[in-house]
Amino acid sequence: MSFREDISRTVARSQYLFIGQPEYVIFFGHGLGDDLLCTAVAHELKKRGAGKIVMFSQYPSLYEQNPDIAEVSTLGYPAVGRLQHWGYKCIIPQYATYDDATDRDVNFAAHFIETMCRMAGMTGPVDLRPYIYLLPSEIEKGRLYSPQAVIHSAGLAAMKNKQWPAERYQAVADDLRKDVQWIQLGMADDPPIRGALDLRGRTTLRESAAIVANSSVFLGEAGFLMHVARAVNTRAVIVYGGREEPMVSGYRANENIVGHTDCSPCWQRTRCDFGRECMQIIEPELVAAAIRRQLQLEGMPLDVEQVNIEPK
Repeated sequence: MSFREDISRTVARSQYLFIGQPEYVIFFGHGLGDDLLCTAVAHELKKRGAGKIVMFSQYPSLYEQNPDIAEVSTLGYPAVGRLQHWGYKCIIPQYATYDDATDRDVNFAAHFIETMCRMAGMTGPVDLRPYIYLLPSEIEKGRLYSPQAVIHSAGLAAMKNKQWPAERYQAVADDLRKDVQWIQLGMADDPPIRGALDLRGRTTLRESAAIVANSSVFLGEAGFLMHVARAVNTRAVIVYGGREEPMVSGYRANENIVGHTDCSPCWQRTRCDFGRECMQIIEPELVAAAIRRQLQLEGMPLDVEQVNIEPK
């Protein structure tokens, strides 16, 4: 055995001791929303009798109190690769690839969660939802108004084709200001919404989840906070436009506003030859009406969408 191989074996063994002989290691390694979706994989594995599950993620707070995940490691892909080499069951459920030449995400045959669970080797019924577990004390701190609603006017530089114009978010907020107190969550440089309690860049992940959990409705685009809303059973209105399909990335319990055009869904991130017509055709009045419908359903349980994964 070479010196390099001996070092590799020592590192692998140290990782083995650190995570304590799990049955599964799950690693995605991209964004917040993807790591949250991994909770669905862990939950379905546990339903099927899995033993210890360890999550590798840079966002350990997402998994606090989660009964399906025994431990969280912030180590990255190299450590996962070593563990995989030394015999661990490592699940890397990256459901798509990105083609830089066309600025397009590709490989969408089913809902993200279904694809991820299939990649983990599962068959049978799967619930299409993620999970966040909050303590009662956390939930209490997230109750700021009654009623309250969360708005997220994202400024996604790498995903411009997901963005609905900020002035239209403002129009919706103005239309509904007598119905709810808006709370704005997101990054510090997201476009501000006048009249909303401005918490951009001022909350932790769990604080944000608690605020969403206490809200009558969430308004935003497809992304992390959309997944948070489903994870904490909060109703949502999602402005999809035409980049992607709700049946692939979203939830049936939400009201998903789609802008149908000849070129949709394109799955392109930033490039668009048509002036983002799919977003431009979605008027504020349409979104405000959807929010009012969701508000009328407050207190009713959310529909849990389920799919059945057939054996190959």
